[in-house]
Amino acid sequence: MDSNLSGTDLLVRMKGGDEQAFAAIYRQYHPSLYMFILRYCKVPSLAEDLVHDVFLKVWEIRHRIQPELPFTGYIYRIARNHVFKTLERAATDRSLREQILAQLSALPEGFHPEQVVKSKEYDRLFHEALNHMPPQRLNVFRLCRQEGRTYDEAAEILGISRNAVKKHMVLGMRFIHDYIFRYGGVSLSVAFFFKNYF
Repeated sequence: MDSNLSGTDLLVRMKGGDEQAFAAIYRQYHPSLYMFILRYCKVPSLAEDLVHDVFLKVWEIRHRIQPELPFTGYIYRIARNHVFKTLERAATDRSLREQILAQLSALPEGFHPEQVVKSKEYDRLFHEALNHMPPQRLNVFRLCRQEGRTYDEAAEILGISRNAVKKHMVLGMRFIHDYIFRYGGVSLSVAFFFKNYF
């Protein structure tokens, strides 16, 4: 392929299904994208897998690409969203959680979720998230998660149905995770999962 092709030309060709153009874009963006994801997840093997997923996604949706617009911001948004969705899936996918935690524990001097849970940054974001929750949802979270009450006990104390308590808990946990991810990154989000799902 002509090495003098501009980034726009490569995008136009890739959009048209040119695999060589896609390979050139892969080579161009892979190093920086890998470092970007690694900065969040701290796990080299997981970061590499996520980078591969991002480029696969780019190829699958190449027809949506607008070559005249900045591609860097576009692919980085895809990367961030994919990391977020991976952690979101970890909340309900036991095998994925185990895979992530196994990769974390394999690091020689790596990230340890139980240590992050004790960090000031985690504690600050966790309490900030609580302060942003609706009053009733916060009451449910405190009763069930912090005081160890059952859904039935919380429902009786608050005068609402058990299903309402369950819904508040699901939405509350999701909100806290989203908040910690948004302001603290992937490593703190993993710590949240470690603390609350094991």
